[in-house]
Amino acid sequence: MLYQRKTLPDTNIGDPAPLPAALVGLSDASLADLSAALGVAADETGFAGQGFFPFTPEPPPPPPVDQLHKVDFLRLFTQAERIAIRQAAKVNPIVEDYQDMLDAATVIRLSDPDIQEGIPDLEDAGLIGPGRAAQILSGENP
Repeated sequence: MLYQRKTLPDTNIGDPAPLPAALVGLSDASLADLSAALGVAADETGFAGQGFFPFTPEPPPPPPVDQLHKVDFLRLFTQAERIAIRQAAKVNPIVEDYQDMLDAATVIRLSDPDIQEGIPDLEDAGLIGPGRAAQILSGENP
């Protein structure tokens, strides 16, 4: 287990590391305030005013979303946006073609060139709100 060395009340000193050999076996409560736990020995060992705390690293961020089931892709749009796109497909052959391609897919890859080019076109046409193309292409729900 790694411990983070801190000056009290709460300033990190160095990188998380294993406990120094002289401190192995002390309870977490004793490690939290070495001056109180060790008394004069804390001064002698150079740990006065310091503590060691179990270190738990932050979990890594989830990998970026790229491949979605079609329904999960559609959930990236608001209901109003989905309705606007379907209405536009009735009168605009380009939107109709885009919708037809989407209907034919079972899985959507956000990195697909058609998706990368088409979503900003929907924003430019006012079918989705300003800034929504970037949110959708990053897999961010509304």
